[in-house]
Amino acid sequence: MLDDNKRHHYTVKRMLDFAAAGTPWHRRLWRLGTMLELSELLEAVSARALGALAESSVKYLGDVLARRIQRDPGMGSPAQRGQLIKHVNRTMQAAGHDWTALEILLRESRPSYLSRWASHLRNAEADPEPTARAIISYLLDEGYSAEATHKWLTYQVKYNKTAMSLGDLCDEAQALINRPKVRFTTLVPLSACPPLPEERPDHWLSSSETAEWLSWWFPAERSIRQSGGLVLEIDAKDKFSALKEAHSQVERLTARFQVGARQRLEFHPRLYMLGESGPLGYIGGPRRVQVHALERTKEVFRLRLDPQIDAALELLQPLDRGTPAAATAGSWAALEALLVGPGDTANRVVAATRMARIVTCHYVLSELLSLAQAHASTRDDAVARRLRSIDDEQDRAVFFEKAVREGSVADFAGAGAQMALLRVRALLADPNAVLARIACQLEDSFRRLYRQRNLIVHAGQTGSVALEGTLRTVSPLLGAGVDRVVQAGALHGVPALTFAAVTEVRLAQSAFSSRCLSELFALRS
Repeated sequence: MLDDNKRHHYTVKRMLDFAAAGTPWHRRLWRLGTMLELSELLEAVSARALGALAESSVKYLGDVLARRIQRDPGMGSPAQRGQLIKHVNRTMQAAGHDWTALEILLRESRPSYLSRWASHLRNAEADPEPTARAIISYLLDEGYSAEATHKWLTYQVKYNKTAMSLGDLCDEAQALINRPKVRFTTLVPLSACPPLPEERPDHWLSSSETAEWLSWWFPAERSIRQSGGLVLEIDAKDKFSALKEAHSQVERLTARFQVGARQRLEFHPRLYMLGESGPLGYIGGPRRVQVHALERTKEVFRLRLDPQIDAALELLQPLDRGTPAAATAGSWAALEALLVGPGDTANRVVAATRMARIVTCHYVLSELLSLAQAHASTRDDAVARRLRSIDDEQDRAVFFEKAVREGSVADFAGAGAQMALLRVRALLADPNAVLARIACQLEDSFRRLYRQRNLIVHAGQTGSVALEGTLRTVSPLLGAGVDRVVQAGALHGVPALTFAAVTEVRLAQSAFSSRCLSELFALRS
C-alpha cells in the first residue's frame, strides 16, 4: 500500500514519463484517452454507414469503450457513466437517436473531464498508473504537444511555489485545456517554386514580398536565398503543435505538386514564426519505430533477406517519418505481410491479435532487462555482481526474474525503477490476469491501426480524429514487435507465423503454470 506522498510522487513521475520523448517503448502511452475514443466511436459509426468499417470492428470498439467508461472517474458519477454506457452498448446509426445523445454527452463532458478526476483524487485513493495515463492522454488528445505538456508539468512540480496536490494539478490541467487555441503566424520560405500566378491567394508570396516580410519582422536575421514564401495562419494549443501542423501542410502541398505539376515545389527546412527571435526547425522527428534486430545480427548488410521480411520492412518505412496516410496504410500492410497466413484472408484483423501477443512477450523481457540494468549499475550486492557477469540478454532476464521471485531484489530509491519493479512483482504474482490485460491493451492499439487504415483505404478519409493519436501510440509498439519477428528469423530461421504461434503457446504456458516468464522468447531451447 502506498502512502499519499509516494502516490503523488509516483503519479507525477509516470506523467513525466508519458510526456517525455526519450521514454522507452515499454513505458510509453499505448492507447488514447476515453474522450477521444468516444469521438472515434462516433466517427466509426459514420464510417460503417459508408461501408468503410465492418460491424464487427465498430462493435469491438464499443465493447472496449464500455469497459473503459465504467472505470474512468473522469466520465462522471456512476449514474452518468451508466448513461454513457447505455448508448455505447446500443447499435447506433449515424445521426440517429443514440449517436446524437452520445455526441451531446461527449460535448458536455469535455470541459470538466479532468475536474472530475480532481474531485475523485481528493476523495479516494487512486492507482498512479491509470491516473497518470488519463491526465497525460487527455492533454495530448486535446492538441497539446508532448514537448509543451512536459514543460508545463515540469514547471508545476519543480518551480511553482504553491504546493499542489494531484487534485490541484488536475484542475490546473483542465484550465489549460479550456484555454482557446492561439493563432500562430508563420512564413515558410521556398527554395524552389513554379512561377506564381498573378492572381493568387494572399498566403503565397513572391521572392520580393518574402524578402520584405522577413526584413520587416526579422530585421536582425541575415537574408536568405529563397524563391518565395508561404504564410500560414495556424490555430494551435502551443508552439510545438503549430510547428507540427506547419510540417503537415508543407507535406501535403509537396505531395500535391509532385503529382500535379511539372516543376518542383520545395520548402526551406526552417520557418519564421512571429514572436520568436529567429528561424525554427519544423520538420518533425521520427515516430520512434526502432527495428534494430538487423543491426544486432549484422543482417542489415545482406542484399537479400527473407522475402517476407524484406517486404515488411519496406512497407514499414513510411511509419517512421512518412505522411500519416502513408504511414498508416504501409504499417498495416507490413503487419499483414508478416502475420496473415493460410486461412486468414477473411479475418485479416487477426494480425493485430498475433502482434499483440508478440509485443506482450517483448514487454516482459524489456521490463526485466531494464530493471536488471538499473540494479547492476546502482548496486553492489550478489545479484548485481552476477548480473554484470552475464552477457546474454535472455540469461540476464531469467536470472533477474528468479531473484525477484526469491525476494532478493530490494526496493529502488528512484520512482521510475521502483514503479517498474512493482509492475513486475504484480506480473509474477498473477501472470494469468496481468498478461491477459497487457495483451488486450496492445490488441486495442493494433486494431485501432487497422480501423484507421480502413478509413484511409476504403473511404479516402485522411483526417480522422484518431489518426494522429494512433500513430503516436502504435508506432513504437509496432517497431518493437517487428524487431522481435526479424530477430527470430535472422538468428533462428523462424518464420513470422511460426513465431506468432510460439508466442501464443508460451503465453498460455506462462499464464497457467510456473514457467519462467523470461523464457517467452526462448527459441534457442
